[in-house]
Amino acid sequence: MHHLVDRLTPTQVRRLRLLVTQDEELSQVARSLPAVDANEDEESVPAGLLALIGSVDGPEDLAERHDDYIRERMRERFGDSA
Repeated sequence: MHHLVDRLTPTQVRRLRLLVTQDEELSQVARSLPAVDANEDEESVPAGLLALIGSVDGPEDLAERHDDYIRERMRERFGDSA
């Protein structure tokens, strides 16, 4: 599910959130999230979100293969003994 949401545009995310808030069971989870301003522009990001997630520039499968990437980087820096 995370991979799907990561590929959505901001407009699609807002639409998905609207669908979730309209679902009886899922709306319970949505109530715990901060409110969304309907006037937000396409590229706006909730305050503090970037500080929380940071800016990641890497391959699309970084989350899935992070251990492999870290091992590879350690080998590049310290050789096979790492």
